[in-house]
Amino acid sequence: MYFKKPIRRNQLISPWGIGSICNFPGDETLMVAGLDAWKEVYQQAFNPDEFIVREERLAKRLGVHNFRLPPDYRKAGIGVLNSNLKIPFVRFPLWHYCPRCGAMEKMSIYKNTPQKCKGPNFRVMSCHSLTDWKRPRLIPSRFIVICSEGHIEDFPFMEWVHRGPVGEDCKLRLRAGRSASSLSGIEIECVTCNIKRSMAGAFNEDSLKDIKSCSGQRPWLGEIEESTAGCGKKKLRVVQRGASNVYFPQLRSSIYLPKWESSTKRIIIEVLEKNWDFLTRTRSDGDLNEDVFKAFADKYNVDVYELLNAAKERLKSEAVTENDECKTDSEEIYRRTEYEAILKGKGGDNQDFHVSSVNRNEYENPVMKYFKSIVLVNKLRETRALVGFSRLLPDNGKTIRELRAELSISNQLNWLPAIIVKGEGVFFEFDNVLIDKWLKNPAVHSRFNMLKNNYTSARRRINPRFILIHTFAHVLINQFSYVCGYGSSALRERIYCDCDPETPDNPMNGVLIYTASGDSEGSLGGLVRQGKPGYLEDIVESALFAAQWCSADPICIDSTGQGPGTCNLAACHNCALLPETCCEEGNRLLDRGMLTGTPDNPKVGFFYGFDN
Repeated sequence: MYFKKPIRRNQLISPWGIGSICNFPGDETLMVAGLDAWKEVYQQAFNPDEFIVREERLAKRLGVHNFRLPPDYRKAGIGVLNSNLKIPFVRFPLWHYCPRCGAMEKMSIYKNTPQKCKGPNFRVMSCHSLTDWKRPRLIPSRFIVICSEGHIEDFPFMEWVHRGPVGEDCKLRLRAGRSASSLSGIEIECVTCNIKRSMAGAFNEDSLKDIKSCSGQRPWLGEIEESTAGCGKKKLRVVQRGASNVYFPQLRSSIYLPKWESSTKRIIIEVLEKNWDFLTRTRSDGDLNEDVFKAFADKYNVDVYELLNAAKERLKSEAVTENDECKTDSEEIYRRTEYEAILKGKGGDNQDFHVSSVNRNEYENPVMKYFKSIVLVNKLRETRALVGFSRLLPDNGKTIRELRAELSISNQLNWLPAIIVKGEGVFFEFDNVLIDKWLKNPAVHSRFNMLKNNYTSARRRINPRFILIHTFAHVLINQFSYVCGYGSSALRERIYCDCDPETPDNPMNGVLIYTASGDSEGSLGGLVRQGKPGYLEDIVESALFAAQWCSADPICIDSTGQGPGTCNLAACHNCALLPETCCEEGNRLLDRGMLTGTPDNPKVGFFYGFDN
């Protein structure tokens, strides 16, 4: 169903992707429907091709043909507005109650408008005598249940009250007493059977053990009947609908890497990228169809030989290099290509990727002392795709194929929703020699083990180098936001670090700080300007100086586990945490102690004595 509720396009990728619960004004909550419903929306567009996004590296990795921007009526065509292009939602939770009399009603997931109280004739506080226009609208219950497989359904109020079989005509009523702030003050009553039970103990781990197990419901796909497919009757966990563990979007992103020579004209690149599939589909025995290229050259008013030669050069380069990055789910293998492209200075001003390296000797300390190279990323284009989601834990260990299966019923779609972000950035490559020397300190591994033991995510492979680079990125983003003109929520980190036990001969030890706002081009120039010699030294030094002390110290610096899942050491909202849009790890795996040391052991910090 479609509702007149505004939502920004980039928010439909994160944090409110498919299967998430969106809270709207007027006490209304809806759930984003699956891709099968999105497909019907695109068919109504004036020009569906305008929504298609092509990023070949990422598409091969995720096993899809291309990506699509979330529907937006402003993209219906040049000079054409199509108001029918609306994101499909379903209504969830289904249990609603009257805020005046407490009468509970279970609604349909396809109901367009909220339902008004039907006014049962209760003895106390009844809406029965009210006229229709005075009756309040029902509001959704805040109690739901989820399982580790990603299923979600309403809290079993009927079973909770009756503790057994439920009659066909039973009616429920929610009563909140003076102590409604606690669960014991919220009482569910069956007015038919004249029995009641409070919500006390509902959030206990095994509260529903003898009442109900997961029925495999997937409301975002229209599946609200009992099903055991892919669930196995797992234990249900009671949560509030706005809890942070109800929905974790699983994103995969990619930095666009140029496939053309820097001398290739911009218009030639645009024509080839937009029509590459069609142009190469006409090949016979490896030869290109020159007649097809001539037709496209005439259409876009470009030189046919320039178009044909650029296509041949790209095909030649793809045939020479067999890249393994698209054959694995490993994020580290996939990012190594980007890491090498940044260091080699690929791209040009006529492309969506343009970097320029700065000799480290042009900088003063602490930049020259601790970093092997600094690269100014003048232009970049990032594609962020939603591949699935998880519940309860940020990473449930599922493969990309398993995650994609939860986005549609048919599982036959060859595309995924995605957004494009264009901007700028600064890349820092740490000095490998200094890192190896720092890792020889036993105190570093002792402190790292405290954090590793707290880390219960499915991803087990972390190391001290990752904690160091990640924390440095956070304190640097905080400092950049003060001087470059971007807010901290508009900046983002992209970490390049090998977490495999067997570190390669040329390990990745770098981080890219770049603009991450999807609503603008992100090319104000402030970030790149602050990365130049004469500016960057003060920023890095100020960031490290601020990391030495937190307003929550000594509690923060002496912490043995805090933050989400107790996966941080010396890192809190006063010093190192960032808005969720900035961090790849959900504000986990941070420790200021590995940057500048601790009062008890200053040398545990990589930047110990940075101001010397």
